[in-house]
Amino acid sequence: MPDLLSVHGATAGPALCCFRLLLGTALLWKITADHVFGMARFFDDRPKSLVRWRYERDEMAVKVLLSPTAYKVFYAARAVAVLCLFAGVLTPLAAALTAAWCMFEFTFDRKFNTLFLGMMCLPFVFAQGSDAYLSLQSLLNAPSPAAFLDPPRIHDGGTLSWPQFAAVVLMFQVYWSSAWFKAASRQFTSGDTMQKVFEQLAAVRDELPAGRREYYFPDWFTRRFATDEPALVARRWRIPSLATIVVEAALPVLLIVPVTWRVGALLGLLTHAAFTSMLPKRLVPFSLASVGTYVLFLPPTTFVTLIGGWT
Repeated sequence: MPDLLSVHGATAGPALCCFRLLLGTALLWKITADHVFGMARFFDDRPKSLVRWRYERDEMAVKVLLSPTAYKVFYAARAVAVLCLFAGVLTPLAAALTAAWCMFEFTFDRKFNTLFLGMMCLPFVFAQGSDAYLSLQSLLNAPSPAAFLDPPRIHDGGTLSWPQFAAVVLMFQVYWSSAWFKAASRQFTSGDTMQKVFEQLAAVRDELPAGRREYYFPDWFTRRFATDEPALVARRWRIPSLATIVVEAALPVLLIVPVTWRVGALLGLLTHAAFTSMLPKRLVPFSLASVGTYVLFLPPTTFVTLIGGWT
């Protein structure tokens, strides 16, 4: 815990470099899935896409309307930027461009997951040396796979850079605000929210085209937790709903304390696995990036020791 409170400079340590690779993987998953589902045509004007038609008429949207050509140039640039972020090539510029795309995408497709990924790119805009570990250059320089995975040793006493600390603070906000809003919602704490979510997912499962279905639960689960009498199903979801609030509130605290980090990491993995099972296509990038931040909670020397033990 004291090590984590020692924040100095903007030089990225091995943990932030590791997170860069995990964030890049999450973004690659997202942009690939988006492309498969037709995002390249979202701003077409002739014929006009449904997304653009809705966007033009949305009075609540902060409109940054682009021509179809400009949109596709930005669309291609963000794909190159994500690849560069993943590989650690021109990382600050790639991170800035990727964050800009996520903010733009949020104006016409307001999903928290997109905003979260964009915010997580921002530390890499300011961090220095985030390509020193697990990057394309370090791969080319490494004499062996083990040497590529082995993190550089810490020589500065194990202080955190402020970009890494900012990412940790953001994760505190993500988990605690989620727990707060859930706890303040009588609909969620009663189990009614989960009942309605699974009832809706089960209802539309057979209406979706092949390849776009996200509900893969067996019939016994559907009967007991989705399509049975609503009040009864809501009662069955009450304990899992309350447990979710407790886990989300406890996770940052468990992760920030080195002694309980493994417990927190395990709880986080199980929690995000449960979230992702509901909407796997949509939530994989968010869950991967969220779990990837767990390495940032470790004191630098502890991270090096942990990874060094695996390699």
